[in-house]
Amino acid sequence: MKWLFLLFMLVSLQTNAQISKGMDSIFLVKDYLLHIQKAVNTQQPEKEKIAKLDSLIRLATEQKAVFGRNLSPILKNEQEAREMKTSLNFILQSMVLYRSDLQSNNKSQSEILYLNKNIPILINKIYFYCKRFQNFREEKTH
Repeated sequence: MKWLFLLFMLVSLQTNAQISKGMDSIFLVKDYLLHIQKAVNTQQPEKEKIAKLDSLIRLATEQKAVFGRNLSPILKNEQEAREMKTSLNFILQSMVLYRSDLQSNNKSQSEILYLNKNIPILINKIYFYCKRFQNFREEKTH
């Protein structure tokens, strides 16, 4: 009986650790989004800004995969998860377009406006759903 209880506790702890790791990964994506916003809004020479955007663009595929993989256990509403993934895709595409605008000396502000509007919205959703999931887990364990 004691062994069964210990086995149950180990499985429970491992599951909680995996879910916590997933939330940490989602918060890393949130930090990545903040880095995009900072890179877009800083006043620095275009060459430096392009170099910073290039490094963020190289990380985009990995961040997108991390977000998709770790959002599912936290957010059970598939439609909302799909919308959040789509939002991330549009933000990443907008970042690439902004970089292209910088390289071609296009002074359009549309990509900056899009990023500054949509990055905070996605970050707020990340906070909301992670907090909601954390509260759900706490209620379930008490």
